[in-house]
Amino acid sequence: MILVSFCLIGRGRLTGCDHVDVVQVSISPDGDDLGVMQVLLEEGTWVLQVLASPEELVTLRSIREADWAARRALRVGTVFGVPVFWAFKDDIVTALVGQDDETWQIAMTMPVEAVDRLAAMAVDHLPRPEQPEPDPLPPYPGQLEIF
Repeated sequence: MILVSFCLIGRGRLTGCDHVDVVQVSISPDGDDLGVMQVLLEEGTWVLQVLASPEELVTLRSIREADWAARRALRVGTVFGVPVFWAFKDDIVTALVGQDDETWQIAMTMPVEAVDRLAAMAVDHLPRPEQPEPDPLPPYPGQLEIF
């Protein structure tokens, strides 16, 4: 498990500080299924556990384009089977948990740096492309091929 902390004080952000507005980000496989990641976002007063594939989480790299007012929230992951929508405004990301990004049931805000780090961490969990088998070596000169 990887754990990273970010701090938000008013509208300014500091990393590695000891204040109450720290958002901790961790990501790990959900059990034996490497295709599903368990994401924990924790702040002093709330915890959000999201399940998502690494491929979904990597799409959070484009979080700055996820303008809720322009209907461009990103749908990434679930909380107890309920979709999570991610929106960005003024260096703050809001995670909206609900059936859509207009009639959500709960929302959490966090600094955009926490989501940037989450997306970067997800890249490490992407499936590696399979390497093709190398072509067999040709026979040595003078060596007979046996079929």
